[in-house]
Amino acid sequence: MHFALQVGDTNALGQLLEAFIAAAPERRELTDLRRLYAANVEHLTQITALCNDGLASILLSDGDKVAAIRRQFDRAVALAPEASVALYSLGSANILDRATTEIVDRLSEWELLRPDLTLLDIGCGIGRVERALAPRVKAITAIDVSPGMIAEARRRCRDLLNVTFAQCNGRDLAEYQDGSYDLVLAVDSFPYLFAANPGIVDQHFRDCARILRPGGSIAVLNFSYRGNEAADRRDVERLGRAYGFTVERAGTRDFTLWDGLTFLLTLPVHRE
Repeated sequence: MHFALQVGDTNALGQLLEAFIAAAPERRELTDLRRLYAANVEHLTQITALCNDGLASILLSDGDKVAAIRRQFDRAVALAPEASVALYSLGSANILDRATTEIVDRLSEWELLRPDLTLLDIGCGIGRVERALAPRVKAITAIDVSPGMIAEARRRCRDLLNVTFAQCNGRDLAEYQDGSYDLVLAVDSFPYLFAANPGIVDQHFRDCARILRPGGSIAVLNFSYRGNEAADRRDVERLGRAYGFTVERAGTRDFTLWDGLTFLLTLPVHRE
């Protein structure tokens, strides 16, 4: 994926890999990359299309940064749905499904899923998590700042009767009632909140502490894209203390198909 982003052209990427292999035929990882390229060459065009359209990184204007992110995702989902929610999928629906299954498996291992659970998914994208989680929980409220993402998610999940999709304002969770959820999930959405304004992240933690039931949890998969894991851990621990959470996982690496960091925080069962 990183090669594709740098090169920006699918054919040129293939030629580059061949040149690398010719120069270092003993490097097994290069032949593995060539195999991955060959298996996904048709899908990789999604990645290069996003790159060439300037949509492969967080784009922020000098004005309303949340609005800029909304416009970016509206354009990205229209161009490349799978890649728009996970560049590491290489644009492949199969890879995205495998990565999503891995997320669900980890949530299950951490005993965060049960049949009577109500879930709020912040930044639901095209609804991939909803398709995987709907059979495992009671109800899901899936929100996203992008109306294009919500439209695509509704199309893909129109048969899921226990999932409600809604466009959010991207700034807070004020419209949701106190103690109405057991789990808040945020898969690669907090980096965009953080880039727009760290104060928005603070507000989301404050709201999560309010809308979660006692003993409820928030699972943040990637906190920021600033490239400073220690700073991410410090910020999450600070926010956890400020709003009464216990930090259960502080930036652990729990996935094989994705380099996302897990932050898991839980409220006490009995609040003072």
